Amino acid sequence: MRLLDTEKNLYAVEAFLPDDIPADSIKAVQQRLEHHKYVDSVSFISADSALRDFRSHFSAEMLDLVEGNPLPPYFRMTVKEENQNPGDLAVLVNALSSEDYFEEVQAPVDWVEKIAAWKFKMIFWPICISILLLITLSLIICNSVRLSLLSRKLLVENMKYAGGSYFFIEFPFVMQGVIQGFLGSGFAVVLLFASIRSLTQSLPIVDVYAQGAGFVFVAVILLVTILSGYFSFSTVRRFLNVKRSEQD
Repeated sequence: MRLLDTEKNLYAVEAFLPDDIPADSIKAVQQRLEHHKYVDSVSFISADSALRDFRSHFSAEMLDLVEGNPLPPYFRMTVKEENQNPGDLAVLVNALSSEDYFEEVQAPVDWVEKIAAWKFKMIFWPICISILLLITLSLIICNSVRLSLLSRKLLVENMKYAGGSYFFIEFPFVMQGVIQGFLGSGFAVVLLFASIRSLTQSLPIVDVYAQGAGFVFVAVILLVTILSGYFSFSTVRRFLNVKRSEQD
């Protein structure tokens, strides 16, 4: 999801200008770009601003062998949201490249095409796997509760015949399911957290995509705990209702 979110930032085009372009021409070109049907916003980056930005991201030693400022002024454009697709981005780049007042036009068209080709797979398969895991988890919890109930079937029947209320009978099973769900999911989350931490230490670039994982971990623990408590409650309640109908 973070990768898909950063995809929007890739729909940007940089059009480089010659160093000797006059100021009035810059304003005229910017106004023309602002009226382009694919362009959402246009910002002009002067050569001095480009140099400051370069030095803030890269080592100054890279410019020691170059006299003066080698970076040209340029326009940075963002594409409208409804036109954020590889086809329209390529059309915009080709249209700007045909203009005489731009020395070079660049945009991450290849990256956009790759992400667009994998977008369906990046969304579809994780959702399918998550649903499959959720169904499997529900079946495992439900069967575990049933086995636990069957092993104490005689005890539950005696409690019911002795006049125990539904709450009195169900409460121990629900608490057992909640505790087991909490401990099981908590142990799994700890292992996953240790794995992600080890991965981010080895590959610091992955740390950006691992942010917000704590919220997911908490959601997993809550989900498994709630499922365990719910299936414990529903299984015991169904068993008691069956026994009640048999008596009737």
